[in-house]
Amino acid sequence: MTNQPRTAVVGHALLSFFPEIDASTREQVQTALLFAQRATDDVLADGLVEDGYGYYRNQLKSLGWDATPPPLAYAPDLLRCRMLDAALAQIGAVTDPRMAEVTRFSIDKLQHSSKALLRFEKRSLERSAFQLLPCRVSQPGYVDLVLYHQTLESADRCRGFLFFERVVTGARADLVRFNPRLFEATYAARVRERLTRALLEDVHEL
Repeated sequence: MTNQPRTAVVGHALLSFFPEIDASTREQVQTALLFAQRATDDVLADGLVEDGYGYYRNQLKSLGWDATPPPLAYAPDLLRCRMLDAALAQIGAVTDPRMAEVTRFSIDKLQHSSKALLRFEKRSLERSAFQLLPCRVSQPGYVDLVLYHQTLESADRCRGFLFFERVVTGARADLVRFNPRLFEATYAARVRERLTRALLEDVHEL
């Protein structure tokens, strides 16, 4: 097992996995996340919901993700900074610095993979939002994540948005606990069957 974190792009989300998370668990996290993304895209395209993020969270919850707001409210500094720096600060504040560090590792890795970066930016611009999800094992059988969700303003909707300087507002960071065993036993087979092509198109491990 590698001692380095692992990184994956899933649609408009960048996932960062601590080294102790094995390949099977990483695949389960990625599959559940992509299913929720695709389901949300479908209902938004049909005009069936207005709160896309709320629907997305409910989809994750139905697959064994238990999301809660952080215990302490985060008040960002209303100063201009790079979007990625604001994201890392909020992730570290709602959990601990190690979650921000593993996210930084994945962002650096993303920058050195032009194909994955292009795909991540393309999907994020299509959805006018991006997500960062650092993941680690909290206790046997469970994965703890931070679900950081940032909406892109119209001025940010071009390549390189992570490195733009602006006053960052409207970001959300939820704490999530995922039960991969429950997902595998209950939902995984049906989800994989529906996502056969999408898993090839929208999941890129770095």
